[in-house]
Amino acid sequence: MLRAAERLWSERGVRGASLDDIAREAAVTKPTVYYYFADKSALYTAVICSVLEEHGSSLRTAARRGNRARERLASALTYLVSARCSGPRLLRDGSAALSVDQTSQARSAFFRHFFSPLQQILDDGVRSGELRQLDTAFATQALFNLVDPWTSRDPLPGGRDAQQVAADVVGVVVDGIGV
Repeated sequence: MLRAAERLWSERGVRGASLDDIAREAAVTKPTVYYYFADKSALYTAVICSVLEEHGSSLRTAARRGNRARERLASALTYLVSARCSGPRLLRDGSAALSVDQTSQARSAFFRHFFSPLQQILDDGVRSGELRQLDTAFATQALFNLVDPWTSRDPLPGGRDAQQVAADVVGVVVDGIGV
């Protein structure tokens, strides 16, 4: 059911796929969906948390590749661009009315599995002197905003591959755009 919901919501948006559609896609009955999930928002929360956890492991692995912060950052961003992970987009979609607890669960999963590995790279880079002193939480959010247009897209704009996009973003962030 989680995979069916993720696939349909990624294609159609949360409003574009009903629980009936998801049950049909998962080859179960709608009462079966309700047996496991109280409502659409509960399923939505479970999908986001599941997807972020699944991809978070691979992101953490990518974030450890390389000795320097720049290499680790390029590796992590390459993963984000190429992973085809719908979790962050679904989280931002906002089409499902979530309870405070569900919102907290989804945001916690994002920060634990996606935000923290990138922020850790920046923290390590600042500590080692590879990067200047900066607000690493702000910089991490800025990185997500920079790579977002390229995530889950095929083909990538400008004929770039995931490694080129990641290298270009790292170049802009680490080296700046000045002369």
